[in-house]
Amino acid sequence: MRKNVFPKTLARRGKISYMSDHDTRDKRPPKADQRDGAPSRQPVRGARSARAAVFACAILLIGAAALAILARKVPGFGDFYASNIYPVWQGSLGRIAGIIPFSLSEAILYALPVLLIIDIIVNRKRLLRVVKHLAVLASALAVLYSANCGVNYYRTSFSRTEGLDRVEPSSELLIGFCEYTAEKLIGEGGAEADLTDLGERAVGAMSSLGDRYPTLSGFYPEPKPILNSEPFSSMGVTGIYSPFTIEANYNRDITPYNLPFTACHELSHLKGYMNEKEANYIGWLACISSDDSYFNHSGWMMAWVYAGNALAAEDRDAFLVLRSSLPDSVISELEENNAFWREHETKASEVQDKVNDAYLKANGQENGVVDYGLVVDLMLSWYSSEILH
Repeated sequence: MRKNVFPKTLARRGKISYMSDHDTRDKRPPKADQRDGAPSRQPVRGARSARAAVFACAILLIGAAALAILARKVPGFGDFYASNIYPVWQGSLGRIAGIIPFSLSEAILYALPVLLIIDIIVNRKRLLRVVKHLAVLASALAVLYSANCGVNYYRTSFSRTEGLDRVEPSSELLIGFCEYTAEKLIGEGGAEADLTDLGERAVGAMSSLGDRYPTLSGFYPEPKPILNSEPFSSMGVTGIYSPFTIEANYNRDITPYNLPFTACHELSHLKGYMNEKEANYIGWLACISSDDSYFNHSGWMMAWVYAGNALAAEDRDAFLVLRSSLPDSVISELEENNAFWREHETKASEVQDKVNDAYLKANGQENGVVDYGLVVDLMLSWYSSEILH
């Protein structure tokens, strides 16, 4: 046997390649990716990842488009979906998000830019990967929007489903309703703002209304305050429903009497009623039907705001006479509300108003943002059927 003429330490460290005549080590050729000049597997994995991302985006976008087309083109699909499929989303995703004590949608809104920056830093040499992540995220959001919001725009209205007898609005009916509203506010003798456990009380008000109207029955997560409400105030937003987390959120900075009504309004969206006129009506009904005195106050204050504005536009003298009869405490609240919104009149609020108008019209609400004020027609129908008859 020949002796190894090279130092053992060097041989062990691999600095010198040595094999004896009787070496029995495996002499099979190296694997393809270990050979000099062999192609890397990284491009292959990258191509597969890209194909997977494209496939995922295609499936998600096809799903979103299919829901939108079915809702718009197939009669009855919106009602079927709202009654049989949407409740599954609400009862699962809505419950999970409801466990979290803060607004999950707000947290995601602030987290996404941070995560995007991190993604860009990590993949700065592979920016296509960042584009893939954004594409998949956008596609997933499109599906969530269609599933938890878009289709519900095409369900039968609440007033028709629940058999509200619609009446033709008239000046006499409007004045009568405003007089009735003023009497309610005068009869309260003043209402002290009480916002303790607002979310829980809003759920109670909506659940009680659900005992009377079956389409409003079932599970409700508590509405949540928007922690950083200032940007929403600057845009003129009092509340927002998030279809991505199935959450009802409200602007905590607005004048107190707005809050119970706003919380119930957003919860009506969560029940699948996306039309703003209908959501206003449901929120108002929940407030005035509640055993909670401050919710009653909120409902009648909002009735005065909407119906009073309609009366002021039609018969200003009649409006001024009724307004002068309101308690000083009510006038003070109304002036506080006006001052709040004057303080937050910005270009952003004008832009948001136009964007919201376009959004509502794109989803079948022909009147756009004017639809909010059309709740007066439903209030007058309620007044005619519940009070006058």
